[in-house]
Amino acid sequence: MKKQHFIRMLSGLSFATIVWLAGTGTLQGQFTQNRDTIKIAPSGFPAEIRKGYRTFQAKCNECHGLDTSLKPSMSSTRWAFEVKRMQAMASSQFNDKDAKAILAFLNYDESHRKAKLKSAASSPAPDSVSPGRQFYVAQSCDTCHSIATKGGSGGPSLTDVGSRLSREQLLKVIHGMKAGDPKSAMPPLPPDTTEQQINDLVDFLMTLKG
Repeated sequence: MKKQHFIRMLSGLSFATIVWLAGTGTLQGQFTQNRDTIKIAPSGFPAEIRKGYRTFQAKCNECHGLDTSLKPSMSSTRWAFEVKRMQAMASSQFNDKDAKAILAFLNYDESHRKAKLKSAASSPAPDSVSPGRQFYVAQSCDTCHSIATKGGSGGPSLTDVGSRLSREQLLKVIHGMKAGDPKSAMPPLPPDTTEQQINDLVDFLMTLKG
């Protein structure tokens, strides 16, 4: 009966009111946003931060999933304001010690996981005008190989070849192409290919980290 009464109550509320109630915790346990695509691996955290993460899970994550709570990127001052604001809510049920632990985790997440994401997003794209890139294009390597989905599919993708193979391994492959290795499925390089061109090509391939 209680469940039916709760459903009838929701049916009479506007969508905006339901969202507001969810934010205040009135519908705690009944209306959650736990659609987590963000993944946290606390095993590598310092001991105190692991405690803060567990407190965060217990006090915040029932109504606010990781995607809701951790997508924003904020300064330590702003995180402190948000934690204090949430603590003031009647439904929060966490004390100053809990708030301190939660804030420590949020600041740690900001300076580690989020910092790595920002660094990866700001990494420069592979050099499109380097001698190695120019040689790659001149030899029509993109006829068979792709980089970031651009190029052919006859050969393996080179998007992350710089992570998969060492410089020495790449040099061996390219030298084999110059020598016309019969075991290689790749067409031979022109016989007048210089060592500088080979090194330039390998330099370019080493920038492809995925």
